[in-house]
Amino acid sequence: MMEVNEQIKTLREFIEANYEPQLLETVRKGHNFMVLDFFELTKFNPELAEELLEHPEEILKAGELAVKEFDLPKKVTKFHLRFVNLPESAKILISEIRSKHLTKLLWMEGIVRQKSDVRPHVMAARFECPSCGNILTVLQLESKYREPSRCGCGRKGKFKELTKELIDGQGIVLEEAPEDLDGGVQPKRMNVFLKNDLVSPITDRKTSPGNKVRIVGWVTEVPINLRSGGKSTKFDLIIEANFIEPVQDDFSSLEISEEEIE
Repeated sequence: MMEVNEQIKTLREFIEANYEPQLLETVRKGHNFMVLDFFELTKFNPELAEELLEHPEEILKAGELAVKEFDLPKKVTKFHLRFVNLPESAKILISEIRSKHLTKLLWMEGIVRQKSDVRPHVMAARFECPSCGNILTVLQLESKYREPSRCGCGRKGKFKELTKELIDGQGIVLEEAPEDLDGGVQPKRMNVFLKNDLVSPITDRKTSPGNKVRIVGWVTEVPINLRSGGKSTKFDLIIEANFIEPVQDDFSSLEISEEEIE
């Protein structure tokens, strides 16, 4: 496994070699994301491409830090690298997703069946300990809002909330397409979480119910809360999307004769 500094350096060199003008233009326009080709990364550095498939969150974080090392026309606080053109080996059917696929970068196709409204989601919250003044940051990875349980000084509970980091988020339900199924099998469904630029008005049109889409992302688990207020030993799986694109039926290969055109 590459060291983090090496990951950042390699990603910076990759962007420099293939995408620098595009990156500068993107930032100049005020956008905070860029789509990169996985196949190009494989040609540039196969080891890093493999690590992206195995540890996507880590490598994408390194990519964000790599982008910040460029002399950019505007300051960027958050920047998202989105990957397309993943290998066939990373393709999976929704019905085949298992716990061994957790946190791996995969891609799948399906039909959007449902879609929630875009709502702000808290990603992290900062609290102050009234006893010692210590600042505690709590990542909010579950559906229930979490406060710190205790501080290093020994204090438990009643912490003062300072700030919340909000992002736009939206859930869609992806269902296996009929053509991917063996006859008579019921299609399986999976919840997909979209956030940041993936819920922009442009993406919104791509993800209308009934549309067939291709999603790149990783599987993550969400604890199921029981009615009793405790947590179940079972987990729900959801896909955290890195990229989403519509799948067009390819009519370009159709041969049309002169007579038919007439």
